[in-house]
Amino acid sequence: MILLDQKPLEGDALNDKDHKLHEFAKEYDNTLKELRSKYKDGIIRFKRVGWPKYTKGADSAFREVPNMLEPTPPMRIPLKAYAVTGSLGKHLWMCCLDAPVLLPNGLSDMGRKKTLSIKEEVIVNINNEPDLAFFLYKISPFVRRRLLQVIDPIADDAKIGEERRVEADRKSAVWHRLTDERLPMMARSYGIADVDNKQPNAIRQELETLLEKNDQLQKQNPIIKGTKEFVEEMKITEGVLLRNFIQKAVDDNKLDYKGDGRWKIGEKGVVQVPHSEISRPVDYLCNWLMLGNNTEKYQEFIKDLINKDYLEGITESKEWSWLAKIAGVSYNFKKLDEVKGNVTEFFCPV
Repeated sequence: MILLDQKPLEGDALNDKDHKLHEFAKEYDNTLKELRSKYKDGIIRFKRVGWPKYTKGADSAFREVPNMLEPTPPMRIPLKAYAVTGSLGKHLWMCCLDAPVLLPNGLSDMGRKKTLSIKEEVIVNINNEPDLAFFLYKISPFVRRRLLQVIDPIADDAKIGEERRVEADRKSAVWHRLTDERLPMMARSYGIADVDNKQPNAIRQELETLLEKNDQLQKQNPIIKGTKEFVEEMKITEGVLLRNFIQKAVDDNKLDYKGDGRWKIGEKGVVQVPHSEISRPVDYLCNWLMLGNNTEKYQEFIKDLINKDYLEGITESKEWSWLAKIAGVSYNFKKLDEVKGNVTEFFCPV
């Protein structure tokens, strides 16, 4: 039941032009007609703006997880509010989800249920809960203040379909198509630290959470790599190999990114990241190293960080080809053992 200034908004008011609440009843009726026309299936979704959120956390071994899904606290929506509707002025509207309390002089008040508790969204059936649909859509300040967002049904349907497809791609890539052999490399290349000290399933979980967050951030910043880019890079690109190499060097405390924007190997400076790029220092370092006129600096960078233990631990043949390309060593139509020998001689001469 809808109460207007503590008086029931009865159905008779709509058909009686002389009824004091006739114009309010018309507003109520027109709003429901609008909703039924727009939401053909009779379902309207009110989504909480800004949730879900991500925060820093820790896994079961107390290792830091930079992008952990934050528990969503409930939000209480008052079911009464003052609102201006059209030219009718400001009035007190109440949405009673249980029996109202009868008061003297024909007035009523709300029953026990004075608020609606939600987490990330509330789904309302217009046909079964018309009063609630009207109140949330037209009266509640939570929509006007953008604490709740009314989801457009057509756009939302396409959005849901795309989100479900991306989610399926993400889970398939991380949990099924990515082998245990390539998992550490792909994880490092997406900035997951300390991979060598984590179990495979823990890495996969962290990687999935990271990609889920990146997919959200990518909507505001298309430079960020999300699920689509991850799937494309699973074939192991030069970018993946270099980012993996950099992250491993950071994990091994050989390479450091300083607070002043400098990449350093010990006390040796590598490159200064400009202020405009400080939000993506790894990308800047990669782009700088791969510049055509930086071949010698690229070689020097690898030489300063690589050793025979690293080379002996390589399991991906493409990494040997990548190192051969940097070293200027011929690798096409060569046997892998020959490529390994030439690469080792260049980067780790006896």
